[in-house]
Amino acid sequence: MTSPATPGGVPDQRDWGAVLGSWRLLVNPAKNASQVYELIVGLSAPILARSYHQLRAHPNGRRLLAEKPDLLAALGDDEYLASLPVGSLGHAYRSFLTTNRLDAGVFSVDEVIRPIAERRGWDDDFFYMIRRGTALHDMFHTLGGYGPDMGGEFGNLGFHCGQMEPSGALKALALSSTGVLIPASPVRKLRYFRQAVRRGQRADNLMAAPYEELLDRPLDEVRALLGVEPTATAHPDGHLFVSWMPPGMTAPTRWDYDAQLRAELQQSA
Repeated sequence: MTSPATPGGVPDQRDWGAVLGSWRLLVNPAKNASQVYELIVGLSAPILARSYHQLRAHPNGRRLLAEKPDLLAALGDDEYLASLPVGSLGHAYRSFLTTNRLDAGVFSVDEVIRPIAERRGWDDDFFYMIRRGTALHDMFHTLGGYGPDMGGEFGNLGFHCGQMEPSGALKALALSSTGVLIPASPVRKLRYFRQAVRRGQRADNLMAAPYEELLDRPLDEVRALLGVEPTATAHPDGHLFVSWMPPGMTAPTRWDYDAQLRAELQQSA
């Protein structure tokens, strides 16, 4: 089923066929993880279209669309990331990946994203934004300090929603899927999610940030530059860590780069 799109190849209406076709996630979320992409793209088409036009209106966003730097190449260069200073954005990003043996980029561009783009006739600039945005998923984890566990994914979803307001459909999806599965009190979960949403709302347009130029800079400096509140401010009760994972998925290792960095600095003092 082809998603309705604007004449310029920017889909702006929800693809309910893709949403309904993601039912396999309920059967085996680990085996059918790529269906997550179909679900998110299909459900959030109006939000993604709005994000695209906001990116085009941003001075650095226009530069990114004109030059189309390959962020995934930089994020996938482990030798380069390993050479960056402790405490830098790139060092923190690499720490996030290596803690749970993750790869840069959540979904394969050639196997998952490009076939959808070609099938739906996406505009080249829109395809570039989606490709870059997918590579930025783990960067948002790093900026927010959200771990790769279900609690961290829940917070990161809220952070994304705040960046993409109004984002009612994505909020409903997060609360009714990941939110339901998390073994924590409803009050704690809802408070944490709302805090993450507000954090995303208050930050600058993170899609437009020139990450290629920021990887070697201190993480706290980058957060301040991009308007990302420190965790202690955004989440006074701390992050919501969840050790449980759905069947077939590996239990995560807790990741807290800020605490890790403080410990390393104390040892070296």
